[in-house]
Formats: sequence, structure tokens, C-alpha cells
Amino acid sequence: MYTARLRLAALVAFGLIQAVASSPVLSQENNAMLDMLLRPMGWRAEWTGPGGSGITEILFVRQGDKVTARIRLVVPFEMTCEHPVEVGASTVTFDGCRDPGLRLKFDPVDQEVPFRGITPRGYEWKFRAR
Repeated sequence: MYTARLRLAALVAFGLIQAVASSPVLSQENNAMLDMLLRPMGWRAEWTGPGGSGITEILFVRQGDKVTARIRLVVPFEMTCEHPVEVGASTVTFDGCRDPGLRLKFDPVDQEVPFRGITPRGYEWKFRAR
């Protein structure tokens, strides 16, 4: 009986540790990243990859506790779309209009290109303030 209680306590402790480890992290870096990401003028994104290169304008908008990317593909042709954004401690993940799974890493030191990333299809993205 004692062993069963000990196992149960260990499982509960492990579950609590897992829940804490997987919960969203709201750190100073995260707040700085969100402040930068949500700039009112938005971003000019330059991308290049196996199928060519182009320019996209992106505005990130907070809607309650969620963030949405409003995307306008400018070059090589005009296209618009809107997708939900997953915000991590120092990363942002969302789908582009034509390229899914864009994961951006925030670099608070780089004032020229604070967000850079790559997609599973091999496209590299650089975000510059508009």
C-alpha cells in the first residue's frame, strides 16, 4: 500500500512538472518580442527559396489573447490571406499565403532584421520594419 501511494505521488509530481514545462512562458523577452511584433506599421518580409524569391507585407494584430497575421504578398504577384499566429518565448510560428510552417526567431539585438526564419519547404525569411 505504501509503495502504491509512493508511485501515485511520483506520477502526480511528474505530471505537474510536465504541465509547467509545457505551459506558455511569459518572460521579459517574450513581452519585448510581442511589443516589437505588434508594431502598427507592420513588417516587410523578404523571402528566398527553391522556387524563387519575393516580398511580403505583414501586419500582426492582437485580438484578445490571440495574434493574427494579415499577409499581403507583393512580389512576384498580389495575394492576401490571414492566419493565426503561435507565439512562443522567443519564436513566432504561422503559415504564409503560399508557404506553411514559417517559424521566426526573435533577435532583440538585431535592430535591422529582428525576425528571421525558415519554412519546412526551405524558404528563408527576413523581417524588416516598415
